Amino acid sequence: MINMIRISAAVILIVGAGLVHGAWTNRWGPSPALAALAKRVESVPMVIGDWKATAFEVGPGGRAMAGASACLSRVYTNPGRGVSISVLLLGGLPGKISTHTPDVCYPAAGYTLDSPTPYDYRYGGDGRRRAGFRTAVATRGGTNPSILRIFWGWNASKGWAAPEEPRWEFGPEPTLCKLYVIRETAGAVVDPGGDPCNDFLSVFLPELDRLVFSTPK
Repeated sequence: MINMIRISAAVILIVGAGLVHGAWTNRWGPSPALAALAKRVESVPMVIGDWKATAFEVGPGGRAMAGASACLSRVYTNPGRGVSISVLLLGGLPGKISTHTPDVCYPAAGYTLDSPTPYDYRYGGDGRRRAGFRTAVATRGGTNPSILRIFWGWNASKGWAAPEEPRWEFGPEPTLCKLYVIRETAGAVVDPGGDPCNDFLSVFLPELDRLVFSTPK
């Protein structure tokens, strides 16, 4: 009897783990929540305030690797300031969207990434809305040098956050979005609070709240 109880308990654990993994990986078929998320991401305008966008392509292979059912990939430029910001917004199941952070991806592309640090960004008319990000500087030397300021964070329709263990933090959520905001510094690196990306985030995040996450003001 004791052995049977142990075997039954083990079977329950295995089946339970399989169901959780199946939900995380969308094994049981396309999720209506993912389809709805993709439509909301597509509704983000190409012109936001003084920032005008051009799209760049993320191929099917790249989207599949990232687990992205929704994808916004653009460069927003403010002609008056002469500043361009690359934006990548990916949406999908938490299992993959929570991984592939810059400290893994950028070294593989030849960059050296300094230690990521938390960045607390306040926005909205009264500054009451909070976005938790991580930020780092990525540097590449050689014949094609580049120095990038990168901000990144996740949103499961509960606000932007960048926990140390996103896979476990967001695992139970039905959908998850990851945002990268990247600026080529041309060697002029400033502290995160003074980076021009802040000006872009001040108009971009409210649009995402309104169109993608329906976050109350």
